[in-house]
Amino acid sequence: MDEHAGGRRRADPPPWSPPLQLPPDDMLLEILLRLPPEPIHLFRASFVSKHWRGLVHDARFRRRFREFHGGTPPMLGFFNSCPGAPIFVPTSGGFALSTANMSLDWRALDCRHGRALLHNYGTRTLLVWDPMTGDERYLPFPTRAHLENVHYNGAVLCAAGHTGHGDCHSCPFLVAFVFSSYRYCITSACVYSSVTGVWGEITSIHTPDSLVDAKPTALVGNTLYCLLSNEDSIIEFNLDKNSLDLIEVPYGGNFIITLAQDGPLGFASVDRFSLHLWSRVASIDGVASWEHIRVIDLEKLFAPQVLAACMDRMWPVGYAEDANVIFIHVYPRTYMIHLKSMQIEGILEEATGWSIFPYASFYTPGPGITTGGGDDQVELLNGT
Repeated sequence: MDEHAGGRRRADPPPWSPPLQLPPDDMLLEILLRLPPEPIHLFRASFVSKHWRGLVHDARFRRRFREFHGGTPPMLGFFNSCPGAPIFVPTSGGFALSTANMSLDWRALDCRHGRALLHNYGTRTLLVWDPMTGDERYLPFPTRAHLENVHYNGAVLCAAGHTGHGDCHSCPFLVAFVFSSYRYCITSACVYSSVTGVWGEITSIHTPDSLVDAKPTALVGNTLYCLLSNEDSIIEFNLDKNSLDLIEVPYGGNFIITLAQDGPLGFASVDRFSLHLWSRVASIDGVASWEHIRVIDLEKLFAPQVLAACMDRMWPVGYAEDANVIFIHVYPRTYMIHLKSMQIEGILEEATGWSIFPYASFYTPGPGITTGGGDDQVELLNGT
């Protein structure tokens, strides 16, 4: 039959082309290694194919990925202790936490080594939550703290004993709990172990006219530091020795505990429109003292109308040690200041100045990772 019959011509077949060749695994791993550290990027790569998912989820690759990015996980957001406010506020695109089914009675108490510590005063219950894997562990208050009228603070930390904490999701954990009796002005502390499942021995110290404050804590080595409500002392909880001690500070006012740039204990305070940073250093004879290391003029960072509107209501509310970021409440808003670049970002509108606990993590595969939905679990969003 003539191919021109009926006035139509048969279309020529498309030219043959060889199948697309994917890069070899060695090259592909080097490409994946250079993705940005935020979890959304490896999460998306894991959905390209089953083979890619196997490469991304391999423990050796994820260890290389952490090392390539300096071992410091990216900050993804922060937990907020303010009643009525969102318990988690994301700061990294593509990451959010769904807490729709979480009671408003739950508030943040600490966040460290990839886990958050929440508390419910009404039920006297603690919750250790790994947002990246979805793992949850509910703990009762220590018996004495449950029976008495106490003011308390706490911290969650990895119990693996390694120096880097870029991937502690599968490691055992400890919860350090510090509480003060309203009646006797005695501050006590004990530690819960996820391995034994019980609270350890309680140790106590007399803290005249002062109670432990629920502001952010600092961890130096295996020693936890908490503020006291008199705002001129810090309580030191040595977890190895299970002992408490008091440290005086050279400043009486609204401040938070931080870590200095070279690692030791520090604190930050605001006086008028100046941010003061202090560090605790040891002399040759081993006696520790406070050193005033830096003063930051906040009038050079904030617009005049912002400072005028705050009416001197300005104080620090949180610190991200890995990111070297401090959170400052400048009424009526809360800001994040990057201490290295001196860039500022507004993060909370109409905030009340309660404590902020930064959350940082690399990508970790697990049942908590979803493409959306999933109550009280991580959502890595494919949109923004």
